Amino acid sequence: MGDVISAAGRFRGAARIFSPASHKFAVGASVVYRMGHQSEKVLFRVLRHLPDGGQGLQYRLKCETDGHERVTFEAALEHPESEKAT
Repeated sequence: MGDVISAAGRFRGAARIFSPASHKFAVGASVVYRMGHQSEKVLFRVLRHLPDGGQGLQYRLKCETDGHERVTFEAALEHPESEKAT
C-alpha cells in the first residue's frame, strides 16, 4: 500500500511564503463604521487589532457617542475625513 499524503502536508510550506496582511487603521484611530446596507455612518475608535478570521482583518471598536463596543471587518470601515459621520 502506498503512502498517503494529506493536503495539509502538501501545502504546509506554501503558507509561509506569504506575509500576513497588515491592518489599515492604527489602534487609537477614529474610524467611520458603515451600518449594514443603511446610509448611516457612526464614528468609532479602534481598541485593538484582531486576526484575519477567514473573511478579512478584524477590529475591536468602541462607539464615540454611546460607548458600546463591537467587532467588525476592515471592509466596513472608512477614514473619517472621507465623509461626515452621524
